[in-house]
Amino acid sequence: MKSILVACASEWLAPARLPRVLSRAGARVVAFCPRAWPLAQTRFVDDVIDAPAELDAYVESLRDHLADVAYDWVLVVDDPLLEALAARRAEPWVDGLLPIARTHPWARALASKAAFCALAADAGLPMPKSRTVRTLDEARDAALSIGLPMMLKTSGGFAGLGVRLVREARELEASFGALAGGLPLVAQRYVDGPIGNTVVLFDRGVPICWMSAFKVRTWPGPFGPSSARQFMSHDDVEPIIRAVGARSGYHGFCALDWVLDDDGRLQIIELNARPVPTIHMGRLSGVDFSRAVKELLGGVPRVQPPRPRAARVIPMFPEDVWRAASEHSLSLAAWLPWPGRFTDVPWHDPPLLLHHLRRFAQAARDARQR
Repeated sequence: MKSILVACASEWLAPARLPRVLSRAGARVVAFCPRAWPLAQTRFVDDVIDAPAELDAYVESLRDHLADVAYDWVLVVDDPLLEALAARRAEPWVDGLLPIARTHPWARALASKAAFCALAADAGLPMPKSRTVRTLDEARDAALSIGLPMMLKTSGGFAGLGVRLVREARELEASFGALAGGLPLVAQRYVDGPIGNTVVLFDRGVPICWMSAFKVRTWPGPFGPSSARQFMSHDDVEPIIRAVGARSGYHGFCALDWVLDDDGRLQIIELNARPVPTIHMGRLSGVDFSRAVKELLGGVPRVQPPRPRAARVIPMFPEDVWRAASEHSLSLAAWLPWPGRFTDVPWHDPPLLLHHLRRFAQAARDARQR
């Protein structure tokens, strides 16, 4: 049996849905995280290595653990840990932990939006006009050359944090000031169109399984992670992911965020160099990530082109519950398992479901006390 270590240094919700995909691939799944975190609650984890919650201590503990125990695959599943490991990519022990080889030129893009934009532009990939800026004057120059409206983004931000939309010149100074603690920034032409992403599993630069979806709803905020998705297909997807894989030698899971422009073409926005939510929904796009992982670990991967099967909007659990609760629009009936209808509630994973229900109850109690 192949063994996979899922390394999560943040108390994120989404990684807890990944172990089921890996377990269905026939792998032994080990979680490296604090025992109280969502990832440690799922019944599809075979073992939990209780790790420190503080990031620096976590990284040192991970290094010590990997010096003693070997795994067939180590998956880094949160951005703070990815950024910390990418910053230490000169150290040999990081070999095999990063989805782009630590000595590869594209390794700079693992935790840097600025580096990814520069590399993607050099590769001729379709993307909105972008520039890296470090001062307000450079941001003003970017606004003139790129044009408004434009996005300002911290190079290392995630989950919609560190993002501002600048619609008019008078908004630029305040937006830059709000993000100045995360220099350098990426200034990117704003394309007003549907946003989505393509989730990909690469085998050493070759995409073997992928699916695409629009981000119909997001939470928290308009630039946050998706909380509801609509699966789709587009002719631009395969050429883009093949080009990214060929350039980077990427190995493992990632997602490419994109926007659909006025001409009906996809423009890449950024790279998420880790597993992302909805991998467990692969069947709704006509693919089986579990089968792809099993074949990848067995050394005989086969390409699975997607064939979307669900045209309706799919609310994500628990993300869309939190969104609806924050907007006072929660309907419990929408989450019930109606016959023939997909629901994202993990009814098959009672420990994880109970963990989320406890968090909902605690949030409701806190709200009443306020």
